[in-house]
Amino acid sequence: MHVRSIVAFLLLVSACGDDQADTGLSVGMSASGVTSASTSTSTTSGAETEPTTTTDPAIPTTSEATTSSSGPGPSDMCGNGIVEGEEECDLGAANADDAACTAGCELAACGDGLVRDDVEQCDDGNLIPGDGCDPSCKFESQGEDTEVVLENLGLMIPSDLYDGNQSSMVCVDLAIAKEGVVHDVRMKIGADHPHVGDLVFKLWSPEGTVLTLMSLPGGAEEADDGMSDSINNSDIDPVWPVTFHNDGTDAELMGHSLGIDEAVCRDDGVCEFAPSPGAGPGEDFGDFTGEPSAGTWRFCAGDSAFADKGTLESVTLTVVVG
Repeated sequence: MHVRSIVAFLLLVSACGDDQADTGLSVGMSASGVTSASTSTSTTSGAETEPTTTTDPAIPTTSEATTSSSGPGPSDMCGNGIVEGEEECDLGAANADDAACTAGCELAACGDGLVRDDVEQCDDGNLIPGDGCDPSCKFESQGEDTEVVLENLGLMIPSDLYDGNQSSMVCVDLAIAKEGVVHDVRMKIGADHPHVGDLVFKLWSPEGTVLTLMSLPGGAEEADDGMSDSINNSDIDPVWPVTFHNDGTDAELMGHSLGIDEAVCRDDGVCEFAPSPGAGPGEDFGDFTGEPSAGTWRFCAGDSAFADKGTLESVTLTVVVG
């Protein structure tokens, strides 16, 4: 097409467009040749109105866009593992009402009404004695102590037979007639043996709960099977019986400072021990708390090593019944 024809065609198109009202956004070429967009005015009844703009609520205005948030403040959320704000402690997921740090991030204490596992037997929310729970959060004796004493037994402890089962031990039954609920338990054992590190003592309740009072003192057994050895070679003398209750010395240390031919209690003056189950079942006398007191309790003694022989001479069981 000739140049003159092209110019004529463009003039014709331009003239036709003059009679049409713009309806909105038009796109064309700017003087610089760059595509541009512009907002045109609309005509109503021959009058020209002001350009209109549409505000998108999703797009912030200038004032909104320039306003920034300072972000969240420092967290004081209990349970995040960080002690902050008014928190006394924070162990994260370990927070619990029966733990050292409560679910409210407060240090647990006797008298706060929360019973800490393995630390408190009770917590009645005060430190007043005489109300069943003493100021150290232990059960107070309520009712009477019921005691069963067996003496002059002379029962041979099966040597080198202990394998973790009751059948491998020598046992005695102790009948408690007093009906009620167990608040506490204590025991006194008289035995004759030249190597206390060979011995295992266990107590069964009428409900079948078992507590290991001691397990090869001075030994580091991997399992409750009698296959481990103990370096403790002190004696145990029936004339000097040992007592077990929760506030005694760790039974794992029984005779640890004594040499051969020296006897526990007789030669070191340490006669009261707290249960130390080792690899055996149970934790302490609190395992029996709340169980029915009446029925047949059973105490058993085992020997895990050969050569040394011993006998069970006396057993005293005291059950505090409430």
